[in-house]
Amino acid sequence: MSRRNEPLEALLGPLEQDVMDVVWRLGDTTVRDVHGDLAARRNIAYTTVMTTMSRLASKGLLVRDTEGLAHRYRPAVSRDRYARSAVHDVLSWLLERYPEPAASYLADVVHDIDDVSLDELRAAVERRRSQEP
Repeated sequence: MSRRNEPLEALLGPLEQDVMDVVWRLGDTTVRDVHGDLAARRNIAYTTVMTTMSRLASKGLLVRDTEGLAHRYRPAVSRDRYARSAVHDVLSWLLERYPEPAASYLADVVHDIDDVSLDELRAAVERRRSQEP
């Protein structure tokens, strides 16, 4: 996934997210397939989907196969890998630039996560503390 100057620029917009959700679900697909899926739920132009998929390919999130008549697209990254990368980039950026409010917010929302995630968070904190001089 390509890096941008600011992590918030790397986040998907609403339409990009909708397109990626369809591509992640379908796997190897065409603009026509994605347009058909999205058009069943909302009014959207074919060319809008085509442009969005082209941009997602430029960003490194989709792989475009130009063999044959219709260009085929497939995810370049899994949904999980994208989510982890986006969360990592944004949280790292926030903690670097706004450490106190970001850490305070995270502490406030920790009570909403499940026990497994909480245990992973505790383990990460302990690893971090053991690395400090």
